Amino acid sequence: MGLVVFDEIWTLAARDHNPYLAAAAKAGRPVMGYFCSYIPEEIIHAAGFVPYRMRAVGSRGTTRGDVYYSALNCTFVRHCFDKALNGDFAFLDGIIFMNGCDHTRRMYDNWRHAGIDPQFRHMFVAPHKIGETARRRYANEMLKLMDAIQKDFGVAITPEKLGESISLYNRRRALLGQIQTLRQRRDVPIRGSEMLALMLAISAMPVEDAIGLLERVLAALSDRCVSRESDLRIYVAAGCIEELDHLEMIENAGAVIVADNICLGQKHAGEPVGPGDPVQALSVRYLNQLSCPRMMNDQRGRLAHLHAVMRDYAVAAVVAEKLKFCDLWGGELFILRQEAKKIGFPILPLERELYGGGTGQLRTRLEAFFEQVRN
Repeated sequence: MGLVVFDEIWTLAARDHNPYLAAAAKAGRPVMGYFCSYIPEEIIHAAGFVPYRMRAVGSRGTTRGDVYYSALNCTFVRHCFDKALNGDFAFLDGIIFMNGCDHTRRMYDNWRHAGIDPQFRHMFVAPHKIGETARRRYANEMLKLMDAIQKDFGVAITPEKLGESISLYNRRRALLGQIQTLRQRRDVPIRGSEMLALMLAISAMPVEDAIGLLERVLAALSDRCVSRESDLRIYVAAGCIEELDHLEMIENAGAVIVADNICLGQKHAGEPVGPGDPVQALSVRYLNQLSCPRMMNDQRGRLAHLHAVMRDYAVAAVVAEKLKFCDLWGGELFILRQEAKKIGFPILPLERELYGGGTGQLRTRLEAFFEQVRN
């Protein structure tokens, strides 16, 4: 049974669309695409939609996307927009954009200019800082999103519905947290590539189905071990990683990935949404999750998380990555390198393209780095 569930996850992760989405559509549930971990899925779910995390999985190139984007824009937005122009997201009933960075922010303008469906397109403007003023601003932006969805689709997002959605997503967070905690074991039961596949799967299906899948995964991990005695325990810090074979390459070079700070990673297993007014509680949870470099005043928080994880998960080294032309993660890699010098932990900074090849060179650098750490 254990192998069967992981085979299913791998299949789901490799597709834009899947049987769970098809069943939801047949049952009359529309699908709402969204671009970033700072967009609250609970609001989308409470409106009766299936939240769908946008991805470039299965991209065949950037030829058409390059018409709208400069070659100096990151490959995630170019691949993703190319897929949109090719009709790969035609199943969406709406889409929520966000000012995650300047590259993804421009997706909203390009999508409208190209006239691509769906017709419901909303720009969610999240703060770039953490604090009480930012939290109030974030809560107000959530109310704007709720108002736009309610007006356009004629639905009602009530506090009761929000509370039910929060309960479901808290259950999903709790299950992810249990799986993540198991990675502290000496005998690690799940690979980093499998965790990424799992996140790609559950972020493209109804949360009710995701909970069932996570329960099956948790049951399959009880007596499982995927790590080797010689494997280095690695923390991966990066932004957008979708390629399962990229994480497999890191693992095959002699490592087991036990923790991370990536877009579809450990932050989804964090603290639950607390009690009280649902909008206010959501604003606290989302702004205080493990942040990415777009949050300009939380560098110390991210470093504190890194130190805690290195201690609790017995991390031996850090692999830190950025996509080309990503200034946010470029700055973060500089901070991580300075911290590595200060504290004295091994770090390998890498720059690459999404679905961009260069596997041989990356593998050589990884193998040399791991050998250096062992010595």
